Amino acid sequence: MDIRTATHNDNTPIIELLRVSLGESLIPKSEKLWQWKHVDNPFGKSPVLLAEDNGQVVGIRAFLQWEFSNKGKTIKACRAVDTATHPTYQGRGIFNQLTGRLLEEVTADGIDLIYNTPNSKSAPGYLKMGWESWGKLPLKLNFHLANSRKTVLVNSDWAQVQKLVQTIETGDPTFSEGQTRLVKGYLNWRYRDNPLYHYQFISDGEHYLLVYRIKEGKMGREFRICDLFTKTELSKNAIKELGIALNQQIKISGARFSSFSGLAYSKQNVLDMGLLPILRVGPLVTLRKVSEHFSPMDQVWNWSLGDLEVF
Repeated sequence: MDIRTATHNDNTPIIELLRVSLGESLIPKSEKLWQWKHVDNPFGKSPVLLAEDNGQVVGIRAFLQWEFSNKGKTIKACRAVDTATHPTYQGRGIFNQLTGRLLEEVTADGIDLIYNTPNSKSAPGYLKMGWESWGKLPLKLNFHLANSRKTVLVNSDWAQVQKLVQTIETGDPTFSEGQTRLVKGYLNWRYRDNPLYHYQFISDGEHYLLVYRIKEGKMGREFRICDLFTKTELSKNAIKELGIALNQQIKISGARFSSFSGLAYSKQNVLDMGLLPILRVGPLVTLRKVSEHFSPMDQVWNWSLGDLEVF
């Protein structure tokens, strides 16, 4: 069995392996999604390794390149994402071999940390390989029990906020302290061009941009506030206007509850989401130290839900 770097010509067998191993589940597998996620990413192309046996791709391991900002400094990261082993080859240690080899490669490339949000089944395996549990992301929840009807929302026209998007991405890098570094093209790639989820926004086109999506789940329809960006400190009128617009969209959506990162919520004074306390009920975050000069567990993180969503 050979381990090698994936090339563009491997996209079709990669998608076939993902389908055979994982099925479509909640995230459909397609070359369009792979291209957007692992090639068009503004942080760079994903490092991807394959396990091959007699010319057949039987294992895959991909790390999604990412960057965070901390006090004006760039933290180079990767997110452990797509992995699969052909059912016939499972139990032979292919996952560990590919992950270990890929860790060696990204270490040589100057990556500071690896992060991911594993489920309860995969988390123990990552912890055995040196990942550490940061804990569950705190969430600020607000319930809207009066909402019952489900209305199709009018699609947001992202062309209307392109000037504001450019301003946000070229602004003060300390704005995203402890969050994703807002490089040029990130917001359009992450939200407007996302082939998996449909993202909407609330904005006055000049001062603020709130990005959200509607998610169906066991608790009912969720109004998920993925990110909130403000160009400057908002006036009282702007805060009031945003609050009214948000409440209107929540009502129109028929969402039973809204959610926002508790880390981001505690550091803003724009949104008022009721009196319920912030609870650690979000996704589990695990971190893997890569650079000997960087300790991810000692950082002050301010992740948004958009930073940690699985896609």
